[in-house]
Amino acid sequence: MSLPFICARQFARSSRAIIVRHAHKKASIPVRLNEYIEGVGLQDEIVSVRPGLMRNTLFPSGKASYVKAFEGPRNRQLEQQQKASAEQLKADQVTGAAQEASKRQAQASQVESILSGVTALEFKRAVIPETTNTFGSVTADDLASKLKEDYGLNVDKQLIQFKTERIKSLGEHEVVVQVAGSPVTLKVVVDAA
Repeated sequence: MSLPFICARQFARSSRAIIVRHAHKKASIPVRLNEYIEGVGLQDEIVSVRPGLMRNTLFPSGKASYVKAFEGPRNRQLEQQQKASAEQLKADQVTGAAQEASKRQAQASQVESILSGVTALEFKRAVIPETTNTFGSVTADDLASKLKEDYGLNVDKQLIQFKTERIKSLGEHEVVVQVAGSPVTLKVVVDAA
């Protein structure tokens, strides 16, 4: 009597061990391979892999993509429609970018023509006694604000280039402003206040 009981108990233990041993493994999921992966499959093939492999290795590196639950003709049709709309959006963006570039070019030529008409920008600064040096200097910020006030131009101060870091003395100085890649030279006059 005790012998069959022991065998049944061992059988129950071993079958439970098999069930427990495989309980932690997740079911495989279908994925579409974007390139050939040795031991897994060929490009554009739908294969089953473990979710961890997909989540941690294949998807982040772009080697595979997730597959919808049903890969039928309806889903292929939707994919084709999505690709077509994506291509249309890309084409619209390209034409929009071309239009933006032409607008920027027109604005740049307008700014360049206005800057070429500027004869001189005048600034007044306090002078250090018995020298031609000034207490305050003329900086790119000063030039940008003067162009905005007098001519209504918004010029980025980073496009203004001095021969030195800034103007620190009385007299006439030349400053170069880069407008759409072409330099425009401006005359800056600093007088005593």
